[in-house]
Amino acid sequence: MIHNGANTFTITSQPFYDQYNQCYKNILTVNPEPRGPIRKIVRRIKLPKLSPFQREGPCNPIPKCALALQSLNTCYNSCKGNNLMTPDEIPELITFLFGNAYQIETQITNMLNQSEIKLSNKKIAFTVTYYESLQPNITYMR
Repeated sequence: MIHNGANTFTITSQPFYDQYNQCYKNILTVNPEPRGPIRKIVRRIKLPKLSPFQREGPCNPIPKCALALQSLNTCYNSCKGNNLMTPDEIPELITFLFGNAYQIETQITNMLNQSEIKLSNKKIAFTVTYYESLQPNITYMR
């Protein structure tokens, strides 16, 4: 159950071309912009084309920017290049979320992942709700 005043958002994985390191990787993005402590690691980024053959048209819109999560790994934060979070950091992200009054909405996540309707070029990791001081005492896992 999602309470009034709570903020729900979805974390997805999507392909990204890292121009600094000249490689393709998956990064974690959020939508819509979340509230709470996670905002400190959200950064609006420009999405470079994944291929020179990628063409935009009225039936094929290509997103030009995204709200990406920055890596929680201190090495990435101090190293040169791109410091965006990848799916390999999901365990650390879950720890961060639970430690900061967020709850993973397993029923919504499962419903979205089991639906025949899929996102273009993205995979849903999970849906999250930020409760601030309204966090329920019971967490439902299914």
